[in-house]
Amino acid sequence: MEHIVLAVFPSAAQALPALERALGGSGRPDGVVSVRRSEESIVVEWDPARTGVRVVMNVIDAELRRFHASRRTELLVPLSEESLAEIAAAELQAPEIAPDRILERLLEEAGLC
Repeated sequence: MEHIVLAVFPSAAQALPALERALGGSGRPDGVVSVRRSEESIVVEWDPARTGVRVVMNVIDAELRRFHASRRTELLVPLSEESLAEIAAAELQAPEIAPDRILERLLEEAGLC
């Protein structure tokens, strides 16, 4: 499975150092490959086969709660339909989710979009 690269823009800039430590420090989730900080965001790259999406997002949200902050996220590297289906199936605990059941793909194959 390919890596996920996500930019996280917290509503409170003072949360950036805490996010950087939580995602890039010694206690970071196992699958985190890199964490880069910019002026207004944290860019985190991780392997979803080693650490699920829910784990990374829960770490982010736990840190943001300390600052009463919200977030905006941006996927920086597009994921394949196969990876999207695999992540959705795992995170939603719905093994029936598969690339051949993605609505957009089915509509496209039927010539409806």
